[in-house]
Amino acid sequence: MLHKMKLQESPFERIKNGTKTVKFRLYDEKRSKIKIGDQIEFSKLPDLQETILVDVLDLYREDTFENLFKKLFTDEDEIKKKTKSMYQYYSPDEEKQYGVVGIKISLIRCGFRYTYNKLVRDKIPENIDSEPGRKSKYRILDNKEYLNELNKKVIEEANEFIEENSIEELGDLMEVINALMELKGYKIEDVYKVMKEKADKKGAFNNKIYLEYVDEEKRNLEEEKELNKEFRK
Repeated sequence: MLHKMKLQESPFERIKNGTKTVKFRLYDEKRSKIKIGDQIEFSKLPDLQETILVDVLDLYREDTFENLFKKLFTDEDEIKKKTKSMYQYYSPDEEKQYGVVGIKISLIRCGFRYTYNKLVRDKIPENIDSEPGRKSKYRILDNKEYLNELNKKVIEEANEFIEENSIEELGDLMEVINALMELKGYKIEDVYKVMKEKADKKGAFNNKIYLEYVDEEKRNLEEEKELNKEFRK
């Protein structure tokens, strides 16, 4: 079984370089699920991009950190120092409630995890997995999630086109729009029909007109609502 935990930089680096081989924790609900032979994936705080994977070799259970350290170490000063340091993270009440555990570990591998959580093109996972040292993790969205991610993707690709104004980025934007059309069941001829109707009524964007402001004698709540939309700010 694989367990996932977060670690501050110092203990993370010590496990990584092999100077820390036992991890000390409360024997709480999460830690009580760990068994010998399981694996733990530690992610380094704060960005959680770097990871290490370890095997669980042994588990040392005791009622207090002091008794745990007495089991593993012989130097009295070291035992006192380690016990005191654990109370910086856990209270005596928590120690009494859960007990404690020492998790003996062995490093399997180090790596970096880059979390995207975004919609990607169909062949991206295949391309990633074909490269040595890279492995993707993905899932298939349902239609509700798919629509939500396509909406985000339109904004992403529009911003990338704004940055470069290149035909490649315009093509990416059109790809997302085509996916939206297919999901919603819109036909291209119907889209062009709607475009023409609006162009006949309001015009297109061919004359480069830039509206600065409109003066009105009466308050226009509909106009204010439109102007206050988040994407206009």
